[in-house]
Amino acid sequence: MNLIKIRSVAINAVEKACRACLEIQSQLISQDTINKKDQSPVTVGDYTVQALVINEIIKNLEEEYPFIAEEDSKTLSSEKDVEDKVLSFFNRFSGESFDGKQLGSILDKGNKKKTISNTNRWWTLDPIDGTLGFLRKDQYAVALALMEDNKPILGILGCPSLPISKGSEEKGCIFVGMKGSGSFMKPLSNIQTEQSISVSDKSDPTKAVFTESFVSRGFGHELNQKISKDMGVTEEPLKIDSQCKYAMVARGDSDCYLRLTQMDYRECIWDHAAGHIIVEEAGGVVTDFKGNQLDYSKGYKLEDNVGIVCSNKNLHNPLFESIKKSIQL
Repeated sequence: MNLIKIRSVAINAVEKACRACLEIQSQLISQDTINKKDQSPVTVGDYTVQALVINEIIKNLEEEYPFIAEEDSKTLSSEKDVEDKVLSFFNRFSGESFDGKQLGSILDKGNKKKTISNTNRWWTLDPIDGTLGFLRKDQYAVALALMEDNKPILGILGCPSLPISKGSEEKGCIFVGMKGSGSFMKPLSNIQTEQSISVSDKSDPTKAVFTESFVSRGFGHELNQKISKDMGVTEEPLKIDSQCKYAMVARGDSDCYLRLTQMDYRECIWDHAAGHIIVEEAGGVVTDFKGNQLDYSKGYKLEDNVGIVCSNKNLHNPLFESIKKSIQL
């Protein structure tokens, strides 16, 4: 099937998902829910976005590829209040009139791990990547990727809260990367326009800007500090949640994104596939901490990879020199 058509349909699906996310945040998140650390708004968001994206793609493309996504209907069907909210938001933004059974059927199309071995193309979706960012109305991403022969060939990152440029007051971007076609950014305010993006050309390791999560998991921040210190980095890291970190590298706002939280942890494929292709098509490099290509052929996890190393091409070798000095792999 024509990738240009798939690209267009996927962008429209992620756009609808982004607008639904903003409305869910507006209606369900308050200072009270933040203070109580109430997770229910992101639960509603996860289910709504997964259903919206899968439904839009299946409805508008002639050929149906299987999905690997985070959610299924089992838990939702036992939480009537949450299910009612999901149905309301889904029907509003999709234009459908689904009942709970139809909603569950769409959600369960995201649980097709067993079928991807029978096709060379499949989708992977993280409905809301960046739970904490979503709950505090900060950074999160809708992350969708189309895989071919277990490699991402199309990536869409919807970032509803991300400024359209460094320092801009206007927020809301969709990033798109397609194999052999480059990477682009679309403002959510005018989805018909797009501008080409590229990674930075920075080559001086001491000037590199790292990007990392607000909250450190495992030894992540400690390791980043060790590596950046060895490189002689003087810049403060850019702290941001979710796959927005890939977007920051892809458009040159930062130069390096490293992720290794603990040696035995294996990353989920939906946390990286979309960002991976967007950075590569913007001229960057994405490998693991051993310099190996990411292997998406093992199911839900990057079982054969240790961590993530993402940067422009100029800084990739200096990064690895410092990685070798900073951790025993």
